[in-house]
Amino acid sequence: MTRFSRIAAEQAEALLAGQDSVMLLDTRDARAYCQGHDPRAIHLNDLNLRTLLKVTPKQVHLLFCCEDGTTSPDMARLFSEFGFINCYSLEGGYGAWKARPQQAARAHAARARHAAALLG
Repeated sequence: MTRFSRIAAEQAEALLAGQDSVMLLDTRDARAYCQGHDPRAIHLNDLNLRTLLKVTPKQVHLLFCCEDGTTSPDMARLFSEFGFINCYSLEGGYGAWKARPQQAARAHAARARHAAALLG
């Protein structure tokens, strides 16, 4: 049985912050990866795919990120089929990942405006 989870950018960040054995695997093409990526990300490509499948411990948490969240589930499913037990696909892909600090800042600003309105 193959299993993986789809998680939001905030959940993915919490996973990266809370686990020692997490790999962030960026599945976008080389050009997109070079134009911008999370510094913790490993570029997953045809050259290192087989090696990662063979040598990575099966209990490592694997977080897959693609351009828009449509192809990372395929990679999460593939690794799950190879026996990896903690596979995750980032919903919204790199766009959601890149926007996550802005979302947090906007949420904080909205809470501050709400609190100011309550205090009058």
